[in-house]
Amino acid sequence: MKKILILLTIIVTISCINNTVTSNNSQQQMTSLYEGNLYGDGVEGLQKENIVIKSKKDWSTLLEKLDSENKISDQFNKNIDFSKKHVIIAVDDVRNTGGYSIKINKIQEIKNNLNIYVTTMSPKPTDMVTTAIMQPIHIVLINKTDKNIVFVEK
Repeated sequence: MKKILILLTIIVTISCINNTVTSNNSQQQMTSLYEGNLYGDGVEGLQKENIVIKSKKDWSTLLEKLDSENKISDQFNKNIDFSKKHVIIAVDDVRNTGGYSIKINKIQEIKNNLNIYVTTMSPKPTDMVTTAIMQPIHIVLINKTDKNIVFVEK
């Protein structure tokens, strides 16, 4: 039994260490910085939107918004080299129950565009959900690009 627990612990640890995802259709990589919820009842001032951050100034402004109610930026690396990277953010609507999520799934280069695929998931009518006001958000880091960034929502 002890060996099984050790093996399961190792598997879970290894799966959590590397959260870099490579899209099948392109060489562009994305690293997930944060995937979860904001709990500020919309105080952060973010609407359902997709955001591209290309400068340290814009990044600092966004971090202030994110941390205005709950300091979520302590949960990820905030030091970004904007000469090499862009930050991509997908934000869902403020929801009055749990069970909702938003995820940046894939990046695909098509001619002069860099398509960012975003999926929003909702709970099923029969799902048990928490009663809490939250706003799903996903923040990823990508290599800097001169291509047009196009968000494709599924």
